[in-house]
Amino acid sequence: MSAPFTACKYGADAERTHDHGGVRNYNESVYVNFLDPVTQVGGLLRVGNRPGLGYREASVQLTLPGGAIAFRAGREQSTSNADFASQGLEFAVKDPTRTLEIRYERSVARIATPALMADKPKRVLKNSPAEDCVIALTWEATSPLFDTAEDGDCTPGSSVIAADHYEQFGTVTGEITVGPRSWRLTGARSMRDHSWGPREWSSFTGEWLCAYLADGTSITAYAELEDSGARSIGGMVHFAGNLHPITDFTVYTDYAGEATWSGRYRAVVQAEGLPLIPLDGTIRHLTPVTQATEDRAVRMAQMTVDFVGPDGGWAVAEFLRPIRI
Repeated sequence: MSAPFTACKYGADAERTHDHGGVRNYNESVYVNFLDPVTQVGGLLRVGNRPGLGYREASVQLTLPGGAIAFRAGREQSTSNADFASQGLEFAVKDPTRTLEIRYERSVARIATPALMADKPKRVLKNSPAEDCVIALTWEATSPLFDTAEDGDCTPGSSVIAADHYEQFGTVTGEITVGPRSWRLTGARSMRDHSWGPREWSSFTGEWLCAYLADGTSITAYAELEDSGARSIGGMVHFAGNLHPITDFTVYTDYAGEATWSGRYRAVVQAEGLPLIPLDGTIRHLTPVTQATEDRAVRMAQMTVDFVGPDGGWAVAEFLRPIRI
């Protein structure tokens, strides 16, 4: 195996699963996103283990040319935290801190109008055509592992997502098939994360961004609005082989949790040692996903963005808004 590729306290040993210690709300999850400007195909892939609650879950969301998405999400009973595999999706570490293999083989629902997911998503999934889907990707690191908060938490705000967490930029290469159509991806820009520890879903206002600029710059940024009115900021910019912590991330939007939104994506990122990074783009897909508990709910408006300007680029992003259910 290669030497660990890391710029934080986490190394090769952190790539494995961890002892949950009987904690009821323990969650260990892995996540990968990617966007390919050539094929116009993107993806959000996640497996999460909840051994204390007796289940594991997986989600597959592909953004397809023309505005449709392919989607599957589900749970299965399990008290194991031995690997990252569920619902036909599997992540396998081949070279710790450097290379992953990602496989999926099961059906997905093709949803022509993603905005319908805001209201009665189960009905939308049931009435959308099912198509066979095969994903076979190799993920390779282009940056070392990094964390975005000194205590390892996923988010810099008051929400509790995980006690340990790291991220890493990379690329994916391989093939994706949905129904009769296949796409070959070669070096598509990507980001992954791995988190573990107690997790409590909360309802809050915030924004998240993972941007890939045409000049090779990669950005992951997060902002959460606290009850005091202050914004908690976190993230990292990977530029010319170096990591630069984000000091400010401002998103200009009036989005309030609607099923659709006609605005542009406009934001400004400030990172240590770099000039201001303005971002302005058109939204290609917007999928309103709801995460709910017994007493609260948050709308996660997931989107893909094409940036304009002399350099250009593309992104996956989320607006998080508390909503009534």
